[in-house]
Amino acid sequence: MRALAFATALCVLAPVATAGSDEDQASLSAKDLRKYFEPYVAGVRDCYAMLNEGNGNLSLDLIIHRDGSVFRFGFEAGGISPNAVAKLDGCLRPLSEKWHFPVRRGFTTAVMPFHFQRSAGGMK
Repeated sequence: MRALAFATALCVLAPVATAGSDEDQASLSAKDLRKYFEPYVAGVRDCYAMLNEGNGNLSLDLIIHRDGSVFRFGFEAGGISPNAVAKLDGCLRPLSEKWHFPVRRGFTTAVMPFHFQRSAGGMK
């Protein structure tokens, strides 16, 4: 059995305000994104794990609406065939419709890179 381990980093492209309540902030911070995306990581890993190809790199490109929903979803995955891209899209896109983040004054643009590695152990 192969295992799929991952590492993730987070890059937030929108500015963050510091005054007032959380809802008064202009956009989500990298800390907020990591915190609120954590419950969704396993689903992303499971989608990538179903592929039997790729170089292990996946990058989610999100625009998060002021209301906390995902306004625009995209991804990049290196080293996979067009059929695998379609399969991955068919798995990730429905998940993204259920992702929810805190309300903010403005939209947040985020790039969330993951690196997956296959190993001989169980799924991690």
